[in-house]
Amino acid sequence: MNDHSDIPTDAAAPIPSEFLFDKEHPVLPVPFTARIGEGKFAGSGLSLTAAYLSVPLGRGYLRVGDRQVAKLEFNFEGFTIDLFPEVRVAQVSEDEAVVQFTDPTGAHLPQLRYILNSFIAGDFVSLGAMLSYTGPAKPKITKSDLGASEVGARSIRRIGAVVLSVLLIVLAAGSIWQRYTTSYEPRPVFIARSGDEMRATSAGQITVFNPAAKAGEVVYAISANTGDTLNFMLPCDCEIAFEDGIFEGATVLPSDPILTIFDDSAAVRVQTQMSVEGLTKAMNGERVYLDLSDGRTVPVQVVQTSATNAAAQRGDLYMPVVLLAEEGALSVGDVGKPARVRLARSLFGGVI
Repeated sequence: MNDHSDIPTDAAAPIPSEFLFDKEHPVLPVPFTARIGEGKFAGSGLSLTAAYLSVPLGRGYLRVGDRQVAKLEFNFEGFTIDLFPEVRVAQVSEDEAVVQFTDPTGAHLPQLRYILNSFIAGDFVSLGAMLSYTGPAKPKITKSDLGASEVGARSIRRIGAVVLSVLLIVLAAGSIWQRYTTSYEPRPVFIARSGDEMRATSAGQITVFNPAAKAGEVVYAISANTGDTLNFMLPCDCEIAFEDGIFEGATVLPSDPILTIFDDSAAVRVQTQMSVEGLTKAMNGERVYLDLSDGRTVPVQVVQTSATNAAAQRGDLYMPVVLLAEEGALSVGDVGKPARVRLARSLFGGVI
């Protein structure tokens, strides 16, 4: 049978005096006051495992090997921190004593570590036997401590923040609403004078181009792909305007506009090309508006022509249409002005 009589049964085994290592736990010159038994000592240094005391007069209260509960006082400006660790007197000399903490990881460790870290960070300033703390120890200001002007300024800032938040929410909601209910056609619109168009009746090449033709004279001729030559006479002494891209030698297809004949009326017309998607929306009941460059908004009606049907049969992505405005909404002064086609979706049967 093994003899276990040499194993100590006391759970709180004595800590050897050499457990403190100077290189592992540096000593910081933190001023404090220590009360051990009936003696009161001024602290000259402190680490996580030991405290250094100045004992010019109280040397008789300390004996090497004694274990007692010490009171460490840290006096700040306006408040005090007290720690109560159990210590063991490790060394006593003529002017200094060293006491070691019997349990360095005891309940006092978090507060002690905070004090040492704050001292290292420079939050503590030594003023003789007192400590001045420059860290975040200022108590929270209550409303009763604030003046009327400060309370009013805080209220104004709070109201301003609420108003700004509501404004941002309204702007974001308006942007989402506009994107959902409004769309624009990609191609611009140019307002022109109202007139009658002359279109190509056959595919071919223009061989005669006569802008100065009179009534009854050939204004243009087309050499058709069938080999025939088609001559077109001007029906009246009227003002005419050839379409862009029409010149002698130009190639044309059936229903391509060649020129426009203007009469003496002051009416204007709006002819443009709408996308298949936009034309479908207009046919499904969405409202169509003409937004002019001068800021006016004119409601218009989309009118399909034979050219629209021909483009649809060819499978074109953009189809020519006529935008018909109310009488008097557009005048001769609007001729040449650019505009955009806007489509608006109505919700809940037009209520919104």
